[in-house]
Amino acid sequence: MATEAEKVKMYREKAKDTSIPQEVRNTYLDRANELERKAYEASKAPEKKMAKGGAVVAKAPAKKAPAKAPMKTMAKGGAVKKAPVKAMAKGGMAKKGKC
Repeated sequence: MATEAEKVKMYREKAKDTSIPQEVRNTYLDRANELERKAYEASKAPEKKMAKGGAVVAKAPAKKAPAKAPMKTMAKGGAVKKAPVKAMAKGGMAKKGKC
């Protein structure tokens, strides 16, 4: 079986033959155009949107939520205390109980 490119070439060669009616030659050209269009659509990469100035606009990366501040808790006396922060949260080594 012929490849798509070979079929397109064959249809274009048949369309050049002046001994056949014009309608048949037009049909051959239509078939060649259809095969080329299908090949183009299959190979086309997803399009990127263009900005007004013609520059390619990339999608913005997803934003991370801002880091939360340590929780504050109310003590019985009304003073505000910060929740204890683990050593690993500060970038230090984790302390083991008994070494």
